[in-house]
Amino acid sequence: MRRSATLLTAALALSAGAGAAAPRLVPDLPDPLVAEAYAMAARQNVLAAVNPGIFPGYWCVCADGEGFGRGNSYPALDGHQLADALLWLGQTETVRLNWDYVRGFQRENGQLPFAILPALAGQDIGPEDSRAPVDANGGLYRHWVPDDPLRALGYPTYIQNADVYYRRTGDRAWLEANLPSVNRAGDFLASLMSKDGAVGGAGYYVERPTRVEYDGVTQCHGVDAFRRLAALNRHVGDEAAARRYEQLAERVLACFQTRFWGDGQFVEYIHPARGPIAAHGLTDVDWCALAFGCATAEQQAVVWPKLKDAEGFRYGGMPTAIATNPEHYEDWEFSYGDRMDLAAMGRVWYIECRARARMGDAVGLMEGLRRVCEAGRDHGWYWRERYGADGGYGAEKYCEYPANLIRAVQRFVLGVEPGVENTLRLDPCVPEAWWEAGFGQYLVWRGHHLDYRFEKGVFTATYYGPGGLTLFLGKGDGNYVLLDEFEEQAPAAIRRELP
Repeated sequence: MRRSATLLTAALALSAGAGAAAPRLVPDLPDPLVAEAYAMAARQNVLAAVNPGIFPGYWCVCADGEGFGRGNSYPALDGHQLADALLWLGQTETVRLNWDYVRGFQRENGQLPFAILPALAGQDIGPEDSRAPVDANGGLYRHWVPDDPLRALGYPTYIQNADVYYRRTGDRAWLEANLPSVNRAGDFLASLMSKDGAVGGAGYYVERPTRVEYDGVTQCHGVDAFRRLAALNRHVGDEAAARRYEQLAERVLACFQTRFWGDGQFVEYIHPARGPIAAHGLTDVDWCALAFGCATAEQQAVVWPKLKDAEGFRYGGMPTAIATNPEHYEDWEFSYGDRMDLAAMGRVWYIECRARARMGDAVGLMEGLRRVCEAGRDHGWYWRERYGADGGYGAEKYCEYPANLIRAVQRFVLGVEPGVENTLRLDPCVPEAWWEAGFGQYLVWRGHHLDYRFEKGVFTATYYGPGGLTLFLGKGDGNYVLLDEFEEQAPAAIRRELP
């Protein structure tokens, strides 16, 4: 059980102090397997995928620089997984330059490509019976699969990237210059909504099955995207825009909680002719509902006990698959001859991690994390694109699992969340043994330097930076408490006994 008594908050307004040692690449973690996996995910995978020789800010989605096309970019989903991981690894300039590149492909109406394929510019791609045009600029704006299943995918990604980049850098001039573009992306996402608030876009991140027409995962990411947009607009003083995006989030949420709620679980997708589809057991939509706080308290109370120990999500022991009963998918649900997306995928595992952290399930979070670490270790510290009952398949050095490993350790295990305002929240979700052995890291963001450690009921830290920082520690139940506040002071060290 998560240690609910462990809570800490401190507010620090500090002037720039003396320098400190260089930040460590790997957090101080008491589990050697997780620590080594984090290091290899960073060095051998995520950082290895960066190649400024293609263009400044370029990264491949595979560690070998070749998988899915040398020089190709995938700004929808992959673009956020890698951008977020690179920010945790201190690569802010790489992320900014990549943002500039992707922004150059945005159309006036806010539309974004979900893939950028320079070598195929001006060509039609896809199967003979279902082609899609690659724009003259190399952008692929419509999927070749009928009903364009990934059409909503790029907009939450773009919004997420703007949000995490600003939280990391605090670059107000950058935010004000780029927020109109981010808002246009949000407005295009809103244009995909039905009158009752369902966001169109069949697959969100799967093509096989395509989940025509309203995918439950898309709804939860839509709520999250509009909430982030509201916070960014409120931060720059545009209250009217903030309220408009809040209302959009509320519309999608209300629709999701009613139309997508079935018999004790969430509906996977709503087909335009066949109606709600919920015949494949528990799905990633259930994880997503809890991860993003999109379930009512009553729905959460029903779903969580079923999800918590559902072994059906482990394909070949690997987290996390899209459904617990994949054998129940029918032929009409597939536009391809294969069923490749009936697999464990890093994108689904990340959502599971977020849900488990939100529910305070440190044991379940760590079990999945260690399994992912073991899979990488057993294959020379590379991860496959997909995992099934017979092991890994697809791209051999795909960066999704390693990128999400870094993100999961930072955001959910260590519970680190930089704020839109000048805040930092720490809400660890770790096993009891970690509290005893101790853990921490050296964080650098917005000019702030915080070297902290939890161990045996004590929080210790050294800090220096530009001032105005508020540091919160969670109670383990989703709430935070302010322990202390310092104005225009520069303490070199902090020590707090934890209740």
